Parts: sequence; structure tokens; C-alpha cells
Amino acid sequence: MKLFLRPMNNRVKRVYDFINENNMLESANLIVGLSGGADSICLISILDSFIKDNNLDIHLLAVHVNHGIRENATRDENFVRDFCENKTIDLVVKRIDCIGIAKELGLTVEEAGRLKRYEIFEELAKELDEKIGATTKTTTKTAAKIASKLENFNKPTRIAVAHHQNDQAETILMNMARGTNLKGLRGIKPVRDRIIRPLLCLKRSEIEEYIRENSLSYVVDETNFNNDYTRNSIRNVIIPSFEKNVNSNFVENLSNMASRMQLMEDFIENVTSDSFSKAVLVEGEVYKISLKELACLDRFIANELIYRVLSLAAAAKKDIYEINVKDVYKLVSLETGKEVSLPYGLVARKGYEYIFVEKRHAINIEESQNINIEDNPEKLKLEIDLEALKKTDMENELLIERDFDAFYKGKIIKIRGLKLRLVDNKISIKDYNSDYAKCFDYDKIKSTIVIRYREAGDFLVVDELGHSHKLKNEFINRKIDRDFRKSCLLVCQDNECLWAFGVRRSESALVSDTTKKVLIVEFLL
Repeated sequence: MKLFLRPMNNRVKRVYDFINENNMLESANLIVGLSGGADSICLISILDSFIKDNNLDIHLLAVHVNHGIRENATRDENFVRDFCENKTIDLVVKRIDCIGIAKELGLTVEEAGRLKRYEIFEELAKELDEKIGATTKTTTKTAAKIASKLENFNKPTRIAVAHHQNDQAETILMNMARGTNLKGLRGIKPVRDRIIRPLLCLKRSEIEEYIRENSLSYVVDETNFNNDYTRNSIRNVIIPSFEKNVNSNFVENLSNMASRMQLMEDFIENVTSDSFSKAVLVEGEVYKISLKELACLDRFIANELIYRVLSLAAAAKKDIYEINVKDVYKLVSLETGKEVSLPYGLVARKGYEYIFVEKRHAINIEESQNINIEDNPEKLKLEIDLEALKKTDMENELLIERDFDAFYKGKIIKIRGLKLRLVDNKISIKDYNSDYAKCFDYDKIKSTIVIRYREAGDFLVVDELGHSHKLKNEFINRKIDRDFRKSCLLVCQDNECLWAFGVRRSESALVSDTTKKVLIVEFLL
């Protein structure tokens, strides 16, 4: 969209250029957050001029959110109403119980206010988008044809907020103080989804100059001068000290650094996305990071990948710091089973092949729909009297319909039942032995077998000479993760495991030429 601009002062021209360079006004509707403070008054005034100077068919809508906290909240609301009426700008006012929302969500009042503001902006933007959609469906063919030619007609509504370079500097310093990664150093983006920030090219002092030059009124939020708040302390004490004692261009320099960091971040995002697709498996709410793939990555990209996993698992980026990323990476060199606690109730645990990242209070993917073996062991035991096979009317076949969860090839599957058959040794064992079925010499098995999960003392016969070892050792040798072991379905006689489904069959009760009766045990999917 090429625009022809009339002569103007340098500050306004920079904002106009910044808008064009970042393609900010590609929509039919523009929502502007209007608190009534100097920043938002400057923003809406420049945007209003931009639209009029360039004859743009963009609907400007001011939105004021009254948080109901300060004594002057009503004053601010009335000021905004008068301002918009004088400028003939459409206005929506929303009132919220910010303190109540903060208590309900366990947030600070400032965090709750910001969260609710953006929710309101987003809801209004969606409403405007829906109206545009309805217009294209209900207009006449001629009107729709004209509308289709309008460059911005069907583009999503944009939301403009008044962040400037000083806000950028505050944000970066806050992130650095807390510990951050590249995202923290790049600060606030000029465009993110619907959100646009046209004033990121100006310092606060330049906004104040614009306000004075244009004789614009605004309201003052007195809480901005309370240095008990961390951000206010950075704004009112730390940044002025840097500008006075270190470099008068401190704010502008930090802003320029943020711009370079944003370009670097775009490049790294692409590299990280490629690595993520190779190294991370997502199973429900569990993120599995391949230890092998992670070890092959450059440390910086590995850190970025871990940060992305934590952000996705937490469904948030706030309060995930560099120290959390380092703690997860340390698991690579620790022994299997080690874990670290993370923000948002997350836990990262090292398995044999993966680092598992998940909510601690959530059900593991390995345990999904699993019966609690510690709390209810009897529910897991299904005793089968093999003599009953000889008494069935279905040619020595017994069908048991019962659901089990079972470990199989690195995941949990649902077993819907069990079939046992007793046949003469005239069959081809190869036709029956599979991942889901095994054949045993009936006469070498005790009269009762049990279908259950593992118990202390379980063992496997590992060769035809009768040598055995603990089932636990079999799990370790096959590098089966600790949490999967409790979901391994077993066919046992006492503590002897005849078949660990999905792991291996015992060398006990093998079918041979001398076998008279063959017991076929089959798990049904």
C-alpha cells in the first residue's frame, strides 16, 4: 500500500514511515486502546491523522477500559468520552472489577488488568470481523464485487496500543534482571498477531513534545509515580540515571538493539522449528524430547528448543526463565529417573531415550486411563482356572471381555479382552505366535494363571536351561522407562512371568515335539 504523505514534522513522519514499513494498517477496522493518558492520546491523534491524510477507508474505534481501582477512574472515563466526542471518534467503554479478577486468578492487580484489557480488545475485534463477514454474504452482487476490490476489506481487525521506546527499554531491563533468553532481549514486537504498536519508534519525551505542540489535553495516572512498583522504579529512577550518567541515547540504543534482536530471533525461530520437528514428540499433554537429537544440537539451539517446549507445556511464556532451561538441559548428563520441578506445576524427568515434560498434577500419557496399581492391586488380578478350558462348550475356548491398559512399543494401548484356547499339538506355532498371542505347553503350566501388572519378586526364565532373572532387570536391559513398567501387562503363574506383553515371552513352558496340548493366550484389541 503506497501512501502519499503531506509535509509534516519529523516525529510524525517517523511514525507514518514506521506504520508503512511494518504494514500495520491492513484492515478495515482499527481498535485503539485509549486510557486517556498522554501516550494513548498521542497514538489515537496520529492514527486519526494518518487515516485522513491518506483517505483510507478504515473505521477507527476507541476502547476505554475502566478498571474501577483509582479514585480518578470515573474522571478518566469522562475525559475519554469528551475527547472522542470532540474528535467524532467512535468509543466503547468497558468497566471491570479488576481487584476481583486478580483475586480469582491469583494475579497482581496490574497483571489482571492487562489480561482483561486484551481480552476485551480481542472480543471486540472478533465482533467487527464477524460483521465484515456478514456484510460480504448479505450485500448485493454489485456491492460485494466492489467490496472485494478494497484491499483491506476482509483483513482481520487490528488493535493499536501505545507502547513507545521507553516502554521497550523498561521491558528489556526487567527481562534482563529476571534472567531471559533472546525473546526477552528483543522486547516488544511492533506487530504481533492483531496487535500493532505504531509509537515504538518514539521516545516518551517525543510524545510529550507532540502533545505540547498540538495543545492536546490528557489525564495523569498518579500511580505511575509510585516507585514501590518495580516497573515504576525502572522508569523513574534507573533509566533517567543511565541517560544522565552513561549515555543520553540509552533508550534509543536499547530500542535499536531490540530491532536487531528481532531479526536474529526470526532466523533462530526457523532453525528451532526444524529442530523441534525432529527432536520432540507430543503425546497429549506430554512433551518428549529425544536425548539423542538434543545431544546433536548446538547448545544455543538446544536451549531455544527447551524453552519452546516449556512454553507450550505451560501454555505460557511469562515466568519461564533461563535457569529453568538450564535445569532441564542438565538432565542430559544425569542418571535415568532424575527430575526437576518447573514453573506452572511442570516437571521434567529423564527417561532412557527421552526427557519427559508434563504437568506434575496431570495424568501421565504413560498412565492415561490406567488403574492405580498401588491403591487397588486386586482390581488388576484376573485369575484363570485352566481346568475351565476343558469344560467349555466352545471347543476348549474361553473368551474374557475385560478392558486393560497395556504398554506396547513405547506407548499405552487399550486391550479389550482376552482369549484362551486349548488345542492339540497339530498346529503350526508360527501361525499363532505374534505380538498379541503366544503359545505354551499346557502340561508345563500350573492349573491357574493370573493376568496382572508387576509385583515385587517377579522373574523371567531366560533360557532353556531354566536360568532366570528379575523382571526389573529385563526392563532395565531393554531401556523401558520407569513409568511404563507399571503398565506392562503380565501373564504369570505365581511370581514367574510367562509373558510380559510388549516386552518378551519367557523361555518357560515352550512348545516342543513332545507337547500334547497347546495353550494359546491372545490379547484382543
